[in-house]
Amino acid sequence: MLKKLRIGQIMDSLWLIVILGVLSGVMLWNVGLSSITALMGPKPLAVDAELSDMVGKYISLEVKYPVDEYMETTKTTKVNGVSTGTKKDRSSWLVLDEDRGICISIEVPNKRYDEILDQSDAFWDAYETGADLPTSGVTVSGTLEILEGEDLSYFESALEYYMGTYSEPVVYHVSHGRIHGETLVNIYGLTAIGSVLLLFALFILVKTLKNSAKKLTNEYLAANPGVTMEDLENDFASAQEQAKVFIGRKWTFCAKLEKLILDNSQIIWVHTGSMRSGRSVNFYVWWEMLDGSTQQVSLSSEKKCTTVMNAYGQFPHILTGNSAEYSYLLQNDREALLNMKYRSQSMEG
Repeated sequence: MLKKLRIGQIMDSLWLIVILGVLSGVMLWNVGLSSITALMGPKPLAVDAELSDMVGKYISLEVKYPVDEYMETTKTTKVNGVSTGTKKDRSSWLVLDEDRGICISIEVPNKRYDEILDQSDAFWDAYETGADLPTSGVTVSGTLEILEGEDLSYFESALEYYMGTYSEPVVYHVSHGRIHGETLVNIYGLTAIGSVLLLFALFILVKTLKNSAKKLTNEYLAANPGVTMEDLENDFASAQEQAKVFIGRKWTFCAKLEKLILDNSQIIWVHTGSMRSGRSVNFYVWWEMLDGSTQQVSLSSEKKCTTVMNAYGQFPHILTGNSAEYSYLLQNDREALLNMKYRSQSMEG
């Protein structure tokens, strides 16, 4: 008995633990290193740092001389598949790195566009009037990358416009607020969700291991000194199994039950039903008990739930069926509900 119920407990929890573990693993694997990098913070880019050695590192740099915006990225918002409009999302800039004598690329979210534009205006005002160039700038931070693809083409077009035939052999790029392409919001969000899922999986595992079939059975025996382990074993051995619910003459056993064992003499009504959770539907068997409590298990189909419920038709004191009248009496007149069968009948044997 204990072995079967223990296996049932483990199998009932295992699928959920595996799903949660896989989801958590995928999330944490994708952003794990990035989340650590984000928590450590960006490393300021030193004036004498070799950019080729810093590729892939999370850095911060002070942008003093933004030359011009060379590309903008837009974002279309949709509600129920219908576009509600397109807005500017991010802005890419050609930036002069005077310390190294090269031009680099930066990308900033639209909310920081005005900062970069003001810095660019200050740079050009000083350049055109012969005044001192700005000594401070706008700080951006992100992973230092090498610009490629279509973005590189737009950058080179802007570079050619301002520098003539001059070109950079390698163009370095920093996208503000992103680490390896992921935004900080996504990194922190996925890390938090992944961690919660992992903790939930561990909680279910610990709870399953803690509330073992042996422990719950011993608790039942302690609370019912007139019952022996042999009594339970004998009843389980002759029990009728329906969808992993073992219905004996005196007790009902099921690994999905919170307390594992129900005393059939304390059951007054067995009924079924379903509850919607998002897009899925969960099917249940409910046992209404003499002490006013409700016990339940979730099964994979309505048919299985009905089969379990109908199996209690063998007990003359138990009401079965999804009757609106029973439900009303349960809530409003328990005495009338008990008088229907429970008090007028007795269990056989």
